Amino acid sequence: MFHRRISRAAAPAAALAAVLALGACGSDGGTEDAGPAGGGGATTAESLRIGIMSEEGNLTPHTYATGFPGLNLTMLSYDSLMQVDEHGQPQPWLAETVEGSADGLTYTVGLADGVSWHDGEPLTAEDVAFSVGYYQAGPPGRFATALGNVTQAVAQDGSTVVLTLAAPDPSFELRTLADVPILPEHVWSAVADPDVAPFDESTNVGSGPYRLVESEPGVSYSFEANPEYFRGEPKVDELVVVQFADEAGATAALRSGEIDTMMRSISPEQIEVLRGTGTLDVVEAPEYTTTLLVFNTAVPPFDQAEFRRAVGLAVDRQRLVDDVFLGAAVVGNAGWVHPDSPWYDDSVETVHDPDEAAGLLDGLGLTDSDDDGVRELDGAPLQFELLVASNNALRMRLAELIGEQLGEVGIGVTVSSVEMQTLDDAVWPGYDVAQGRNYELAMWGWSSASQADIGQMASLVATDPVLGNLNITGYSDPDTDALAAQLDTELDPAAREGIADQLQQRIAEETPFVSLLHPNGAYGYNPSVFGDWVPITGTGPMTKLSFIPDEGQP
Repeated sequence: MFHRRISRAAAPAAALAAVLALGACGSDGGTEDAGPAGGGGATTAESLRIGIMSEEGNLTPHTYATGFPGLNLTMLSYDSLMQVDEHGQPQPWLAETVEGSADGLTYTVGLADGVSWHDGEPLTAEDVAFSVGYYQAGPPGRFATALGNVTQAVAQDGSTVVLTLAAPDPSFELRTLADVPILPEHVWSAVADPDVAPFDESTNVGSGPYRLVESEPGVSYSFEANPEYFRGEPKVDELVVVQFADEAGATAALRSGEIDTMMRSISPEQIEVLRGTGTLDVVEAPEYTTTLLVFNTAVPPFDQAEFRRAVGLAVDRQRLVDDVFLGAAVVGNAGWVHPDSPWYDDSVETVHDPDEAAGLLDGLGLTDSDDDGVRELDGAPLQFELLVASNNALRMRLAELIGEQLGEVGIGVTVSSVEMQTLDDAVWPGYDVAQGRNYELAMWGWSSASQADIGQMASLVATDPVLGNLNITGYSDPDTDALAAQLDTELDPAAREGIADQLQQRIAEETPFVSLLHPNGAYGYNPSVFGDWVPITGTGPMTKLSFIPDEGQP
């Protein structure tokens, strides 16, 4: 039976899993503390300067550009009903209580007292009900999808809202309640098209620990602490986020003291370089981010599982980890799930076997008739373009090495370096899989959220664009669809684990994509500015939890 009632009082007390000291020369420092996880550093700071390497647009829940760092930056200003704790488990946040019915179709949410928007207006159940309807009626996107199973949101009174679901969703707390930002009705009810809403003093109203006060997309963002935040006054007064063209520029700025940290792991070769400066250090931790090789399965012969499996067998994942990441990554699993995840099925085999790959290609009639080293398809060379973002040096190196490995079995690859937006438009136009795709091969990455919620595995492979909203390969298979639908609705934990195992096996057999590796998080810092960070399992420290005082942790 599914019947869950949790409250803030019942949630486990937060404990620091690790402490990162973060900063740079020239910044205003704060109070010092020797943290138990080593290093230590300031527990408060006047200003923290953070480097990013991607254009994140207007930071609203409707217009942020990427899951990381864009959504992480956006959620500095907004809150969800629940919040994942340091262990990655959803806990009450804006909600004081969350109660699920026995059939999994109704959630009753009681809001915390005393929560206000940045403009001083109270946050109420009406705002929650409005947010559900506004996302659902608006443009397609992450939050509209997360709320797609909600058929009704009713404010019973000022602090209680009842959500009704069309079907049971075992991931509802993690996928929806702990993810969807709540919007102020008095602000967004006047905005007809949220995709074109400008940044100004009206649209930058949230409930989060910070308010975005300056926004110049492509250049910088400035956040000001919310001293009335219901979880306690933030530990850092000001966050200044500066955009750089690439990792090299941001790393140089970190070394020179222009910034205090970066919202991206540093390159493996930089780890010892930064540690050798005498002022900077690096904290490393496994993360659930995933780097993939993706196919357009509408393009022959990627429409054949045997060919896709041959590609997977030809790729030497361990060599990618060793040669490109210098060992600072976890080898990807043919069944998708991170090996550290509690959902990982260790019976799934991840194999590098170029001879078997060649045999599969021979069996498909893809032979090299002219002995030029490249097989032929319908008389033409078996040659494909591999797209990769130009601002990601590591993925560029991965792409080149993968091209060599595929070349060894007779598959020709031309690596094309393109702007990130060009890549997005080709692989995931409009961030809507229903719009199709226009590529052959691409280097891609999914943020840690795709692994933290096992239900997202269904989103990667389901044919239905509603359930399969992350199916950027266009993969379609009836058996996979059946397992994906079961994974998405099964409430019994043991039964769901069995379904997850079956789906991992199916993904390994069908190879709708090649999960290459999971980079370890490696964050450079100087312990003179701020060191009281709170990492989340599989996600790392670059979230708002790091800026919320201990007594306000979930």
